[in-house]
Amino acid sequence: MDPMTFTGALLEKIERVPGTASYRFSRPDGYTFEPGQHYAITIATPEGPLTHTFSHADAPTESFTELTTRLTGSPFKNALDALPVGAEAEFSGPRGRFLFRYDAPKIAFLTGGVGITPIRSMLRYLADTHGAGRAEAQELVLFYGCMTEDDVTYGAELDELAATIPGLRMVLVITKPSDSWKGHEGFITTDVIRAELPDPSVWTYYVVGPPPMIVAMQKVLGELEIPDAQTVVENFAGYAT
Repeated sequence: MDPMTFTGALLEKIERVPGTASYRFSRPDGYTFEPGQHYAITIATPEGPLTHTFSHADAPTESFTELTTRLTGSPFKNALDALPVGAEAEFSGPRGRFLFRYDAPKIAFLTGGVGITPIRSMLRYLADTHGAGRAEAQELVLFYGCMTEDDVTYGAELDELAATIPGLRMVLVITKPSDSWKGHEGFITTDVIRAELPDPSVWTYYVVGPPPMIVAMQKVLGELEIPDAQTVVENFAGYAT
């Protein structure tokens, strides 16, 4: 589908976890995209227009455009957070080839923090469309790294999706867990993946997040000897801006 430019009005702001929020904008009926794609949003400010690229956190089955971001204190993020409900922004998209492989028998998502956004789009769409077009008995595992148990963006919804989508399970990896945490600790490593996937070599891996995480996950996949043909990567360049 060809990119298009449109204007969207801010509908609401939703705090997801401390320091991370979602912003929902209206979008025209004529705008179409595939889960996993991204777009550019431009906000007018007294100093001039500011533009940033975000993955669609929303699914095509939803009626709004949603971006979810960590509030870093950058000029763009400050301008975004200061928008009142009803304020307009310009959008241009969609773009990108970080697309769900319906024919892959086994898919493992490797992400952390707000890297969950394109995956949330994919999973929400799978749930809303009852998995139409998926390979029979397709398995999905979401490896999601977060700093603490309170930093799991879309946590309640991810639990609901894991209970709704056949073949999906979620593996949380917490960097600084509480004393009561019973799951994996630290970071997503080869040991974590081997513990959850009996034969890592037969899986397709979706890697998404800020550049340092991409580098770390590519090292992990290299240690597992996963060929490039079995990896799909989306780099959140400009993550902190």
